[in-house]
Amino acid sequence: MKYIIKSKRIILGLFLVVGLLASCTKGFEELNKDPNNPVDVPAINVFTNAIRTGVGLEMGDWIQHTYLGVWCQQWCKVQYIDEDRYMPRDMSGYFNAPYTGALKNLSIVETKAIKDKNDRLLAAAKVWQVWNYMYLTDLFGDIPYTEAMQGFSAEGTLHPKYDTQESVYAALLAKLEEANVLLGSTTINFGSGDLLYGGDPGLWKKFANSLKLRLLNRAAGTPWTFTYDMAGAQTDVTTTAGGAAWAAADTEIGKILADPSNYPVFDSNDDNAAIYYPGEPYKNPIFNTLYARKDQAISETMVDWLEARVDPRLHIYGQPTPNSVETPPLDYVGFQNGRGITAAIFPEISALGTAVAFDEYAPLYVMCYDEVEFIKAEYYKRVSNDAAAQTAYENGIKASMERWGLNDGSTVAPSWGYAYDITVGTTTYPVDYATYLAHPLVAWGGDDAHKFQKICEQKWAAMFGQGVQAYSEIRRTGFPERIFEFELEGAYYPNLGLPVRLQYALSEETYNTDNLVATKAAQSVEAGNEGMFSTSGTTSQIWWNTRKNPIPTETDVH
Repeated sequence: MKYIIKSKRIILGLFLVVGLLASCTKGFEELNKDPNNPVDVPAINVFTNAIRTGVGLEMGDWIQHTYLGVWCQQWCKVQYIDEDRYMPRDMSGYFNAPYTGALKNLSIVETKAIKDKNDRLLAAAKVWQVWNYMYLTDLFGDIPYTEAMQGFSAEGTLHPKYDTQESVYAALLAKLEEANVLLGSTTINFGSGDLLYGGDPGLWKKFANSLKLRLLNRAAGTPWTFTYDMAGAQTDVTTTAGGAAWAAADTEIGKILADPSNYPVFDSNDDNAAIYYPGEPYKNPIFNTLYARKDQAISETMVDWLEARVDPRLHIYGQPTPNSVETPPLDYVGFQNGRGITAAIFPEISALGTAVAFDEYAPLYVMCYDEVEFIKAEYYKRVSNDAAAQTAYENGIKASMERWGLNDGSTVAPSWGYAYDITVGTTTYPVDYATYLAHPLVAWGGDDAHKFQKICEQKWAAMFGQGVQAYSEIRRTGFPERIFEFELEGAYYPNLGLPVRLQYALSEETYNTDNLVATKAAQSVEAGNEGMFSTSGTTSQIWWNTRKNPIPTETDVH
């Protein structure tokens, strides 16, 4: 079963390092040791902090709720809209934070685990390193890797070179294989300081191989063309197919799926990697940010997509508008991303769902069973196993529904409000899997391109709140199509479409100048527009982004 933190007493014991005891009889120097700032701590305590900071950065910080959660058009900004228009600020914090936070601590964990001969903790540390490095390379492309953590040693460099994304991916896959071997078939728990799985090595093994599927699928290509119904004066645009960045990716996926005894992956929601928050003082970080401010809401793209499919997740992901609560019937209205106006009219817009943004105990999902099923669906479609693709696709949809408490045959009631003032409505809506799967926009059917679109858009919808991953997926796949059919009204860089990468840290321009200049040249990063765009539609895309997505020039403001 997944590890759930159940009390404040436990979480306090995990997040706080136990002070070293000092004796007043051992001399003056002992009296001056601060018990609240020890110079050495157990590896599992350091591991606790590495998990907390890694999850907090990718899923609970501004990179989620102000940048990529809105760029992937799941969320939106309803005031202070600048970032929603693709206006960047200095991204140094989001580039440097994994190195100075989780990855630094994981280096310490590795050293200690090797010394202690603790293969289980060593393996978990390797898996968590992969998750953090994947965040970096998928957003920025080439990154420091082989020389990244050398500042710990006297002989190391403080000016690390950049490794190619292709070589980083190869290294991460190798690291996950090492972790899989180290974990073997052991069931010996390695410590409750593990916030994801409570020290369960079997679940870490599943996580390692599921994460390996994510890496391999990113590199496996998108071999279908698709015609977008472009807006206004633009003619229809047919995308080019995207070849595999790594030719062996599908072969490796096949090996994993064919050998579940050696390569187990997530097979139910019980396997999900997530942090469950105990509440005050360790509250869900999205709640911590948004209970006092209301500048995020649910995107019009997401609301329209859910409503078109009569999708019960609408009542979880969003709230009915305040106007419709005041004067029923209840209604959901998303706000368009990147508007040219200063702010939305709040009573007319649906806020983020109470279970998503206004529950201090809500979990943050690191990786889930539904994603694994959608990866399998894509893989089976690429290798022409249509029946297996359909089964995995439908399993992914069901898993996403269940993860949000929408069990088949149940009902869901809308809720609204903020923080500690939540109202649950009396009107309920049915949850019926068969009806949903039979909906024309959901039902398995059409040609390969349309089946591919359905898989990718369902994965995007299931990743609600996982903006970093959703941003990577929409760049790779070209879906949901609305993002590539319409220009943002207030686009800060008009006629360039969605950024293909994030701007490198300005701090690197100052402290690692030569290496940064070299890697930008090697990747053909364009000099203008903060290096985030591709004026040709393909130049400057990161390694696995082999598909050419359209650049819209017409808006659809209404």
